[in-house]
Amino acid sequence: MNIINIILPPLIGAVIGYSTNLLAIKMLFRPIHPIMIGKFRVPLTPGIVPRRKNELAGILGSAIVDQFFNADDLEILFTSDSFGSAVADGVTAALLNPNTKLEFLSDADALQSVHLQKLKDELCVRIQAAILKSDLEKLISEQGGRITKGRFGNSVVAKLIDENVISIIAAPLAEQIEKHVLENGRSFIMPLIEEELSDLSHEPVANIVAEIIPDSAALHKLICGVHARFMKLQVRPIVESIDVGGMITEKVRQMGALQVEELVLSVVQKELRYVMLLGGFVGAVIGAINIFI
Repeated sequence: MNIINIILPPLIGAVIGYSTNLLAIKMLFRPIHPIMIGKFRVPLTPGIVPRRKNELAGILGSAIVDQFFNADDLEILFTSDSFGSAVADGVTAALLNPNTKLEFLSDADALQSVHLQKLKDELCVRIQAAILKSDLEKLISEQGGRITKGRFGNSVVAKLIDENVISIIAAPLAEQIEKHVLENGRSFIMPLIEEELSDLSHEPVANIVAEIIPDSAALHKLICGVHARFMKLQVRPIVESIDVGGMITEKVRQMGALQVEELVLSVVQKELRYVMLLGGFVGAVIGAINIFI
């Protein structure tokens, strides 16, 4: 038995085993498109992954949701202290950034937007309601008495215009003011709101926040508390509205066959190389056994 007869069978077996496994792996992804001979499609074309990509996308989306990102998992994530702290970090940084301004408040297009108009309408209504609830008659009586005493002291005029007289005047005056606010309040309140919003748009948010909450740690704590209360009430509707599986499925379906191949190989390329080497090893062993048969 010469050296060629000893080396050749294991070598041929190794090449055949390696090549067979390599071809099988390639057939997972290639060809990308079906090969047609006339009206007939060549069997096993396109490759398994391109041919079953949509089914793979659905299975992948369902598996990820079932194992990792179902509604319960998302609820735990969104209500965790670490997530709330991260949200508060981002919001605090944005609020304290001197370059952050409410520019949308003065933007010509934004002023016409539905949401901003609703905000202005709501502010206007609330200001009107606050004025009407402020007991104008009592305020006029108290302020009128104070002004009279301050201006006239204990003079005869002050005695003539006593609290009873002021009360008599205050009632119809308050009634007229309330009527005017109710009927015409929008005409003079809305311009004031728009002017204030325009002024705020040029003011750095950090300055506004500093006037209200100068301590950044207190601001962070406040935002964490708001986030926790909001999530306690709204987290379930939020997580149930997030279709993680659907998003993953749609994303994979939109990917091209080459992108799917790159995605799969980026995860299992090392393992597939071992499969090819194993095929070569098994082929070499079989070839070596054949020498003695």
